[in-house]
Amino acid sequence: MLRGFSIFLFLIIISCDTSNQSSTYLGGGIVNPKDNFVVLSKDNDIVDSILIDEKGHFHFRFDLKEEGLFTFRHAGEPQMIYLKPKDSLRLRLNTFDFDESLTFSGEGSEENNFLIENFLINQQNSNLIFSYYKISPEEFEFKTDSIKKFRKNQLNKISKKYDFSDRFIEIANKSIDYEFFDMRERYAFLIRKYYPKKTKLIGSSFFRYRTDINYNDTIAKDLIIFRRFLDHYIKNQSILACLEQREATDCYDLDTHTNLDDRIRIVDTLITNNELRKTYFERFIQEEIILAENEEDLKHTRELIRKFQFAKDAKDRLESLVEFQSELLVNADLKNVTLMSKDLKNHKLKDIIKKKHAIIYAWSLQSPIHHKLRIKTIKKLKNKYEDIQFIGINIDYNFQDEWLTALNNYDDNIENEFTIMPNAHAQFYRNYLNKIFFINEDCTIKKSETVLSNQDLDGHIEDYLSLN
Repeated sequence: MLRGFSIFLFLIIISCDTSNQSSTYLGGGIVNPKDNFVVLSKDNDIVDSILIDEKGHFHFRFDLKEEGLFTFRHAGEPQMIYLKPKDSLRLRLNTFDFDESLTFSGEGSEENNFLIENFLINQQNSNLIFSYYKISPEEFEFKTDSIKKFRKNQLNKISKKYDFSDRFIEIANKSIDYEFFDMRERYAFLIRKYYPKKTKLIGSSFFRYRTDINYNDTIAKDLIIFRRFLDHYIKNQSILACLEQREATDCYDLDTHTNLDDRIRIVDTLITNNELRKTYFERFIQEEIILAENEEDLKHTRELIRKFQFAKDAKDRLESLVEFQSELLVNADLKNVTLMSKDLKNHKLKDIIKKKHAIIYAWSLQSPIHHKLRIKTIKKLKNKYEDIQFIGINIDYNFQDEWLTALNNYDDNIENEFTIMPNAHAQFYRNYLNKIFFINEDCTIKKSETVLSNQDLDGHIEDYLSLN
């Protein structure tokens, strides 16, 4: 009864707050909030940071001149929303199931419910690709054409029902198109890597869309699916460049400076949109920094930072990351790094390492997909490599209670789980979530150029073991 009254009261408050129809309203409720604010941004520029009250509600009103896509973000989790002048859009989500729990109501909800449903279908199709890639290119071409046609028909029906604007219909069509393109790119990658003999069966029509795409599409550039497609297209082009130029056996290893350099060159040639160029240059250079094993690697990344003339804040951040990485190169001594155990006591790394070989990895509850990956991966590796000590370092130093709860609920490596202590480089911890370090019993780094999600992780571990 009390819960029903609370919801009724919340709806009355929302109704009163949205009575002014001369401006655009965004509000709603967040269950289990992880921060006390949400961020609304457009074109990488923050519109506002909106406070969440003690009941999980937030309210924001602003003058909007032109409809379009915005990014809604809470605790690092992004999602796209569509706003029109004079909309009164309300949303509700549970952070434990961010995307799947997101629902919209009020003026403007039809467009946004379509977008979130479309996004979730994209996610489902993304998983289906691992089954589809085993079929022939001709069958895959037919299946993806059918999916695209069905989705377009659904959009036509719903757009007539709700009288969607021409601009929204254009964006919705693009979201369907780029999902279709992305599935083709992912299929091509999997076929070339795992079934190379099938590559010759890919007909000329399979990639016909590539000649018509605007890789600098200013309307689609904020769509998550457009960025995903662009990622996979650039990745495929970098692999082709490697196979044509070097005939190397490791062309499918994406965690190398050579591959990242190829991707940077492709972006430099392909993309003219300043926002997209900045995003990809900064991301690929950052990855090169994090994967650097020696001073020569870092010297190369410094040259790239100078070459692409970043804005001062981006330049300063990348150069600080170079400085941080310089302390984590091969042969770096980590014996005095301090970590906190689950009993809230501090320990030096030299007192933690008990075996001749150790692998250190980072994780965060704020990155649930990676969190699930590391649980599954580390459990498998522990069973396979009993002589290696696997040390987990949680980076959520501001959320001690959540970290301890997660250990009790999910972790079978609990005696080797620690949390990081904040320091001057705390801002960079998240950049190392997927990175792993191979450490000897004397606490020196012996190898560090790969990530937890690398499909040839076993090969990297064997390489490490062969060093000793």
